[in-house]
Amino acid sequence: MNKVAITKSTAKSPASTSQQALWFLIVGASAALVHFLVLVSIVSFTAITPTWANFIAFLLAFIVSFFGHFYLTFRQPMQAYEYDDQKQNAKQNFRVFSWRHSLPTLIKWFASSAVGFAANQSLFVLGLNWFGEHYYIPIWIVVTGIITVMTFSLGKLWAFKS
Repeated sequence: MNKVAITKSTAKSPASTSQQALWFLIVGASAALVHFLVLVSIVSFTAITPTWANFIAFLLAFIVSFFGHFYLTFRQPMQAYEYDDQKQNAKQNFRVFSWRHSLPTLIKWFASSAVGFAANQSLFVLGLNWFGEHYYIPIWIVVTGIITVMTFSLGKLWAFKS
């Protein structure tokens, strides 16, 4: 007979703000790189405008961002799972993604990211209108830098707050 018991583990304490900021920058840079590469690829190889390409790139980068921040930046306490089988007894501690337990965090991070993206997209479109579409890369870089501080604050103080 298989039995599974779920308990909270306190083996890992929450990361300090400086550690979180470092992980936020690493994960954010990874998500930004995905965002940037998708944006440039779409604009370069399709007839899609930079405005729509930026939206598509955001959706793909969000996936990188959520899982990176969930597992690294704002990691929650680990779950301890015990697996008991008549033939073999094994205890394993590992971090799993449970949709049921993680859905509120996912929704809050998506809301935080959507607010960040709305601000990003507004500034991006404004920059495109002021300077022209051929300057979309430097405009994107400046806007991304501005929005980074806002999304870190929303993630730390609301979305991933435990």
